[in-house]
Amino acid sequence: MPRITDEQRSSNRDQIIAAAGRCFARQGFHNTSMPDIAAEAGLSTGAPYRYCTGKQELIVEVATRAFAAVFDPVLRTIEETETITIGDLVATAIHSHPTTGSPDSADDREADEELLRCGVAAWAELLHNADLHEHAVSGFNRVVDDIAKALHRTHDAERSTRLAEDKANARVIVALLHGFMIQKVAFGLTDLDPLDPNIHAAMKRGGITSDKTL
Repeated sequence: MPRITDEQRSSNRDQIIAAAGRCFARQGFHNTSMPDIAAEAGLSTGAPYRYCTGKQELIVEVATRAFAAVFDPVLRTIEETETITIGDLVATAIHSHPTTGSPDSADDREADEELLRCGVAAWAELLHNADLHEHAVSGFNRVVDDIAKALHRTHDAERSTRLAEDKANARVIVALLHGFMIQKVAFGLTDLDPLDPNIHAAMKRGGITSDKTL
C-alpha cells in the first residue's frame, strides 16, 4: 500500500472531524458512535482510528473548532486594528458567525449551523468531561486576555490602574458572543442587527464605556 503524504493525512483527518461534527449536531455527543462517524465519512468502521484515538478526541476537536469559529472574527479584528474600542468589539460580536465557507452556499450555511450546535452542546458536556473542560477554560482565558490586552493598549495613561477594568469589559464581550450563540441555536433568533444600538445604550447605562477615550 503506498504511503500517504502528510497533506493527505491531514485532509483525511479533517474529513473525519467534519463527519463527526455532522453526527454530533444531529444526534448529540453521547448518541453518536464511532461506527456512525465512519459511516458518515464513507469509511470502514476501523478507518477513523488511523487518524484519532477515539470519540473523545473528536469531541474535543469539534468543540474547539466550534468555539474558534465564533471567536476568530473578534480576534482578527484585534489583530487588524491598531486601536480597538469596546464598541468595535461589540459590533464584531454581533455580526460574528462561523467562517466555514461562502455565506452564499447552502452547504456552507448548514455547516455553520452544525458547528454552532456542537458549540452549544459542548457547554453542557464540559461540565462532566474533564478533558473538554480543560480545553474550554484554556481557550476562554486566552480569548479574554487577548481582548483585555487589545483594549488596554488603546489607553494613553494610567495603564496599570485600567487593566482590571479592561479584563472585566473583555468578559462582557465574551458573554455577548456566548449569548448570541444560544439565541441563534436554541431559539432560532438570527436577527442580530437591531441589537447593536440597544447594546450600546445598555452598556452606557451600566457604566461600560464604548468610545475611544474609555
